[in-house]
Amino acid sequence: MEPQDLSEFLNEKVEKYNQSSFIESDPISIPHQFSASEDIEIAAFLTATIAWGQRTT
Repeated sequence: MEPQDLSEFLNEKVEKYNQSSFIESDPISIPHQFSASEDIEIAAFLTATIAWGQRTT
């Protein structure tokens, strides 16, 4: 893949997934419920581990 093609591909993904509406139905919404950085880190790690491959888009 050429650098320009990669850039376009990644920009399309940013437009699709970098939205608050995406977070609402995604497991990443769980770490967003915490305010302490330590809690966010632990919640994100556990959520990612448990939800690996379960996201339906």
